[in-house]
Amino acid sequence: IRRLRLQPRRTIRVVLWTNEENGGRGALAYRDSHSDELARHVAAMESDNGTFSPRGFRYSGPTAGLDRVRQIGALLESINAAEVQQEYESPEADIAPLVERGVPGLGLDVERSRYFWYHHSEGDTLDKVDPAELARCVAALAVMAYVLADLPEGIRTVSR
Repeated sequence: IRRLRLQPRRTIRVVLWTNEENGGRGALAYRDSHSDELARHVAAMESDNGTFSPRGFRYSGPTAGLDRVRQIGALLESINAAEVQQEYESPEADIAPLVERGVPGLGLDVERSRYFWYHHSEGDTLDKVDPAELARCVAALAVMAYVLADLPEGIRTVSR
């Protein structure tokens, strides 16, 4: 986004969580330290299922927002990542504390057949990452983040 010199209407904040596997304390700490700002959060996105071929996103939030997220997802058709599925709970663990407070949530949906081959093992090293798949995951997240951040209104209440 920066290399393209794009400037969205809103800030895109990248956060690296800690302690998901032992109580989600990083997510809870973020929620608590930013509780006065949550009404202004357009969305929370998480990628926690590996960097395999992206298929799209799982979305939890208002129905009008789902329609808008599906429109944005259509931009990802050329990398086969356009599918957007409705979730009724948070699509990812680390954004759950935000989703529970009304922030729309999106989880990057990837092809997961290889996820548990190395997950949480000594074999879970960077040499297993396919650079092309990683690039498509980054592209999907960047497009979704940029367009959401640049919308005239958020996706909680969207005019049609």
